[in-house]
Amino acid sequence: MFPRTCLLLISALLLWGCDSGEPESTTGAPSEPPAAPLGEPDPGLAESTLAAWHQGTEWLSEAQSRCQSLHDNIETFLASPDQAGLDSARAQWHECHNRWHRLDPLLALADSNPGLFGELERVRFAVDAHPLQPGYLDSIEGYPYSGIVNDITLNLTARTLRDQHGLTDDSDVVLGLHALEFLLWGEKGGRSVKDYTHQTEPRDEQLSAELTEGQLPNNRRRELLRLISQLLQDDLATTQERWLATEDRWYRTYRNLHPASRVALLRDGLRVLLQDRLPRAIEPSADSEQTHNRFAGETHQPTASALKGVGELINLGKPPLKASLAQGEKAQSWDQAWPPVERWTVDSDHLTDEALTQALQQLGETLSPEAATGLPASELSSEEEQ
Repeated sequence: MFPRTCLLLISALLLWGCDSGEPESTTGAPSEPPAAPLGEPDPGLAESTLAAWHQGTEWLSEAQSRCQSLHDNIETFLASPDQAGLDSARAQWHECHNRWHRLDPLLALADSNPGLFGELERVRFAVDAHPLQPGYLDSIEGYPYSGIVNDITLNLTARTLRDQHGLTDDSDVVLGLHALEFLLWGEKGGRSVKDYTHQTEPRDEQLSAELTEGQLPNNRRRELLRLISQLLQDDLATTQERWLATEDRWYRTYRNLHPASRVALLRDGLRVLLQDRLPRAIEPSADSEQTHNRFAGETHQPTASALKGVGELINLGKPPLKASLAQGEKAQSWDQAWPPVERWTVDSDHLTDEALTQALQQLGETLSPEAATGLPASELSSEEEQ
């Protein structure tokens, strides 16, 4: 998407990775002189750009906590299905989903620089894959025997679900928040508690199939809901563990860049988020299947959560990170466009969808390539490496 930026970043990391610490051989043809170092990084910039990555740990911790509450509510609901329990699980789903989207400013690195952070897209697909084909999971109108719920040839195990997720198409969604969304709300947004009552005997239309108790649709639906929720907890825990692991590629890649390179990386990610991903999420779509929160409603909440994340990110450090992301006239433009967007995150009636999209485009423009310096080589001092 941004070939020059990608190439510069990849070159930077290759230059760092090739430095094994061993003395170079003096035999053979002389090598080209090394690129001039950037010099001592500005301490404030080094601190704020590292704080940006560490902020991801806090966001992940909050999301994991809210999603654990969701899982607890699901367990309580399944133990004694009633409308109050279902409503509580639905409310916790929104809390979990909104907290996850606070991480969007950092997950956008997968969009702006897949060469370095493409693995984050796989995390996003496991946790928040959408849109989905509901008939891949469960029965839908006109197809009462569709989906994994009704396919008794598929054992409901963690391995089976991971294998089925995205099996033939990205809309083959089995894992994550939106699979849970469909199971909790149903196709029309009003799933009945009866769909989750434990079955001991087949219904009249199921008698001929000679199903065992474990194969009855309600019981498989109950197990599927519980298992998807547990796998979501596992994926969030793994992601949080990897986020700050010094031996892991994500953190090592980011940390080993010069602070000025981190700024350029963050700038590109935020520009993609503001100019592409978020406008597509809020634009009215004739295809309702593309709508975020298609079954659960509150369709603007993921965008509001992502923008709250942007606001937190740009104000990290002293001076704040935003001072390095946009400068001069670009900074003035940001300061003009940001307040109404920030207000929209708590009062969605403040701006129309069209006005919000225009404001997001203006914010993205302040992060345009003209405002950015080229990505420098990654040259770290020994103190930074430690």
